[in-house]
Amino acid sequence: MDMNTQNHLRICPDEFAWELFDDPHGRPTTPVRVLRMNDPYILEADFPPHFYAGLHWHPHDTIYLITAGSMRFGDEGVFTEGEVRWVRGGHAYGPETAGPEGVRFYLISLGGPVGLHWADLYEVPEALAERLKTFDALHGRLTPGATAKVWPSDTPLAGVRVEVLSNSHPHVLRIELDAGACLPAHAVVSDTLAYVKRGVVEVDSELRYLSGDLRFGRAKSVTGAMLAVDGPAEVLLIGLGGALDMAV
Repeated sequence: MDMNTQNHLRICPDEFAWELFDDPHGRPTTPVRVLRMNDPYILEADFPPHFYAGLHWHPHDTIYLITAGSMRFGDEGVFTEGEVRWVRGGHAYGPETAGPEGVRFYLISLGGPVGLHWADLYEVPEALAERLKTFDALHGRLTPGATAKVWPSDTPLAGVRVEVLSNSHPHVLRIELDAGACLPAHAVVSDTLAYVKRGVVEVDSELRYLSGDLRFGRAKSVTGAMLAVDGPAEVLLIGLGGALDMAV
């Protein structure tokens, strides 16, 4: 169920039905849940053990959130639960090979629908290929726990730890909350997507987000206080196209 306000959208994946991803060329596909059909476009995918998808590219910048299991992305190596992978639109990569336990992940497309273009069937459009030349990196990995936890030294918050996973595209913060700890009401300058990785958080004293839930927020809209209930919690906050300059 999507719980909407003018500026926020709550996405509970377990309330969406699984359906087989349609490939017009008849190549093997896997079940997906279509969670959002507007920018950002969001799918949840579930690959069985050792599932293989060949070299391909996406038409838009794409972010992967690995939520269970593991998957190898060609020569980028194996990504495991909790890691974030990003790739620029038009960059061909692969193959993707699910690990022995399979893999489940969110696929977030920025700027347009999730598109799967097999590299042996589709050439990258010239405009997209030219755009790729403007970037220093075309893909990357973000691993929670790899950097120090930080927070502005003049405003420490009891029981709240913030780790900056990336301060460039895609901007990502990891927020850890001790049981009962609260992140005050805040606003972010860009559109954001929050993923509850662990625990249960209550926003604005009324909406509860369970592990696996997502929350989309419009730029500069105010998010109510975020409280960890029933134990500690962990949230990944992703800036969609801009910095995560958070004003509390």
